[in-house]
Amino acid sequence: MILLALTVFVLGIFSVIALRNSKPVAGEVQPMVELTPESENLYSEFYVPEFTLTDRYGEPISHKVLDGEYTVVDFFFTSCPLWCPGMTQAMHRVQQSTAGTGLRFMSISIDGDVDSPEAIDAYANLYRADQDRWHFATGDPEVVATMVRDGLKFDLGDPSDSEDAGRLINHPTRLILLGPDRKVIGLYRYDDSDEVDKLIIDARKLVN
Repeated sequence: MILLALTVFVLGIFSVIALRNSKPVAGEVQPMVELTPESENLYSEFYVPEFTLTDRYGEPISHKVLDGEYTVVDFFFTSCPLWCPGMTQAMHRVQQSTAGTGLRFMSISIDGDVDSPEAIDAYANLYRADQDRWHFATGDPEVVATMVRDGLKFDLGDPSDSEDAGRLINHPTRLILLGPDRKVIGLYRYDDSDEVDKLIIDARKLVN
């Protein structure tokens, strides 16, 4: 009996230690950043560099539309068969949930050789994008790739891996909240309702 009791005691000690050192359960939503004046921005090294592209109306559009604004950015392409429709629906949900605020949106095509201004305009209309708050841009794919790799630090992998019949082009699949200095405040999964809710809450704290 003494041996059994000792065994149970030791197992209990190890269980407590394991719980204290365990990582969050997969899928559990963790805070991105604490949105207080004293907080250090954990993503401050990630940013959108200067760029010039073309908007949905065929006019030049640059990084200047982001300057001085809080903006949710995503990267997409109009023929995307998997992630982009869900990402754009999530963007629309955030747009609707922040109506009346100063929050802005920008969707940037990573397939500028195919996505003409007419194509992204039709895409924007399909998802009822508010033209006053939600910009769309297309242009040189290498300019966009440089933004993603050098500024936002996403690994695009080997471009040749994307050249298949389904046109599964590598691109970020996070909604990216930018500050007025074009630095990243937070990254959010579009396919996790809790994280989209958190994006809405975080954005409202900043723009209200």
